[in-house]
This record gives sequence, C-alpha cells and structure tokens, in this order.
Amino acid sequence: MHLRTRGTPRELENAFLNSAPDNRWWDAYADWTATERPCLLAVTGDGEGDGNGDGDGDDRARWRVLLSGIPSIRTDSGGRLIYYTLVLEGTYDTAEQDGPVVLGLAARLLADLKADQKGRGVLSDILDGLCPAAEVDRLLASPAEFASDREELTTRLVTAIASLDRVPREAPAGLGQADRWIAGRAAPGAAAAFLTRLGALLSGAERGQAHLLNMVSDAEDVAESFPGRLAVLVEGGTVGDPHLPLEKLPALGLGLGVRVPPGPPEPSAPPGDHPKKVWWRTPMAQASLAALLLLLAVAGMLWIWGVPF
Repeated sequence: MHLRTRGTPRELENAFLNSAPDNRWWDAYADWTATERPCLLAVTGDGEGDGNGDGDGDDRARWRVLLSGIPSIRTDSGGRLIYYTLVLEGTYDTAEQDGPVVLGLAARLLADLKADQKGRGVLSDILDGLCPAAEVDRLLASPAEFASDREELTTRLVTAIASLDRVPREAPAGLGQADRWIAGRAAPGAAAAFLTRLGALLSGAERGQAHLLNMVSDAEDVAESFPGRLAVLVEGGTVGDPHLPLEKLPALGLGLGVRVPPGPPEPSAPPGDHPKKVWWRTPMAQASLAALLLLLAVAGMLWIWGVPF
C-alpha cells in the first residue's frame, strides 16, 4: 500500500510518503481520468505476461488498484488544495486477506463521493489524521533520512484502512452482469455492480478492468479503448453525468491492436493506440479548439476593419 501526497512548500511536489510502486502504470489512463480529481483504477493481468517485456508472466497472478483525488484539509503555500493517492498491489493467492480491505476502501470512496461531490469524508479524515502537515513535509524533504518512519507510516496506514467500517451496499443493477458496461456513479445499483466486479477481479475469478473515470461522458469515450471485461463508472463533475443509466458496451476482444493498459508503460513510450475520438473529447483538446476559433475570429475582425497585422 503506497501513499502519495504533496507538502506545504511549493518545492515539495507530489511524491510517495512511505514507498513507491515499481512503475507508474496509471499514466496509461491519462486520456480518461485526472488523478487530482476523485477516481479509481483497477486492473488485472492480461494473461499474456506482466507487461515488462521480460516474459515472467507475473501479471497473470496479480492486480493493481489506484484511488486518487482524495482531498486533504491541507493546502500548499499557494493556497492550492492538496489531495492523496493510494496505490495498492497484490496477488490472487492473498485475495482472502486483501480483497475485503480493498473492497472496503473502494466502497468508502464511493460513499464519500455520494455524500460530498468533492469526496471529502471518512477517507480524508483518516489520511489527514495519519499525515499532519509537519510530518508530511519532513518525510518528503528527506526521504532517505527517515526510512524507519516511512515503514512505520505504512503499518499505521494498513491498520487504519483495514479497520474502516463496512459500508452498506444496495443490490447490484441487473445489467451489471454484462461483460462490458458503463454507468454514472450515482445511477441506481451501479456502485454495487461495480464493487461486485471489483471483488471478482481481486479474487482472480474474473480478468479485466474496473474504473471510476472523471474525464469521460458517455459510452463512446471508452467503447473502443479497453478490450476484455470492463466496468466503468462515470464520476461526472465538469464532464459527465454521474446519473448516466447503466448501458452495455459492445464487445471488444483482445488482439485487435489496442493495448491493454495494465502493463506498466515506459515513461517515454505511449500507452497504446488511442482512438482519435477520445482525444478530441478531452477537456484539453476542447479548450485548445476553442482558443483557436477565438484567435481566428479576432483575426477576421481585424482584417475587416483594415487593421494591419
């Protein structure tokens, strides 16, 4: 269990307080979600190796989960809100021990979002209690000097997460049994169906992906992006509708030229073939297009008025 946050001074950028994962596998999802806003990513092995290219096949027996955008009460020196990221990794043979902990963590994240759109809730309180500002700044400023303190933080973090009160769960939506589906986070039964799928992934009963994404608005945004079994919750906010009714996604098998993101991407290499439509639907692309249109309009007006360029 790895915990990332930032410190109060501007120079103490986001970094892991206790230990860092071997790779930033979540970067492969940057077109579909922003980690500074509430999101969840869960991936399993693709059955064809571990993505490292060494052929040892580790991914066939492991899972990875990221929860991010959990707001802190702390702000940095510039007044910007600080958030937490949790990265958890495990194997199917520890599902009996780890599965309930990860499921409880995911259920609490969804419950906090249901109670508060920004996700400020029980998880924020727990992490803020474990990470007072002075302690965070100290560990980030001199990570090598406080190795034992970082190990102790991991122990306290695991204990706190494992002791989370169980969140009552409603009945899953009927369509949640489909191999591939998308729904708004607040749609009736969608959260329960999502947690059911996540539990199956953690145990190894199913292979695939389950995500809470904050940069998608409808089925077309993900239908051609992730092959295999897939469950997607739309977080909403400024992009999508959190009440989007649950909808089946078309089948998209493996071997169609679309790379499965669970494999850890090299920092300098693209995560895979992304559909063009996904790019232009992203907020950054739409903002760039709007700026270009505004520039053309201004240039046209200057030309009409005879103003020299």
